[in-house]
Amino acid sequence: MATAAAPSVLIGAVVRVMRDLAVHPLALEIDSTGARVLTTMHASALRTRSRGPYRPDNPPPEALKMVDRLSLRLSVDPQPVDVTIEGGGPWPRLLLELPAKRVTVRFVVPEDAPPGYQPESNNITLSGDVNIALEFLAGSLRALGGRLRGEPPITLTLSYPDDPHYERNTAGLPAEFRDLVPPVVADLAVDRSRFSRTQRAAHDDALRAAAYSDQPMEPVAGGGLSTRLGSARLRVSP
Repeated sequence: MATAAAPSVLIGAVVRVMRDLAVHPLALEIDSTGARVLTTMHASALRTRSRGPYRPDNPPPEALKMVDRLSLRLSVDPQPVDVTIEGGGPWPRLLLELPAKRVTVRFVVPEDAPPGYQPESNNITLSGDVNIALEFLAGSLRALGGRLRGEPPITLTLSYPDDPHYERNTAGLPAEFRDLVPPVVADLAVDRSRFSRTQRAAHDDALRAAAYSDQPMEPVAGGGLSTRLGSARLRVSP
């Protein structure tokens, strides 16, 4: 059974948080210290816009609206949370910390988000595939831990490079469906540099065993494996 500090437990926690809050991760980092998610504020919180810097007696309305939305979302699974409104810059930010889960979520406005593709709020294809890829990774780590009596630490980062297969994937699709296909791939890069050779080999076996019958599991130059799950790509290092 995985311990609370096991990577698979942390990955499961961040997936649950992102689903409960209905957020799309613009960026994601996971390591032994916890999980950190960057996302945009919901459209309902952006109906009134403001510019900073802000004062304690003049908090940003966007952040206050997000607090109300988060309160409703989190009420289904009550847990200790810390909420901080960050108003020292030109744009408002909101930091949500869930200490028991070791997950933090920072909400920003679109102007403050990293450059790149952002799906429409009603298009959950990309965020759904990210969650599926994370669950696939967590399952492989649990299998590894059961075999070797413990899960070794990993680090994970999420980025969104252009999808080289976008034109092929959308060829022949009507325009209304083409718009639903993201032009980027959610690239989940997993660093296994702290694995022993035995652990890496056992994890490779666990990944292959967890794959669907038609799911490609391709070797990476220098070692490691890469696999696609919809619009997400999971890459594990040697």
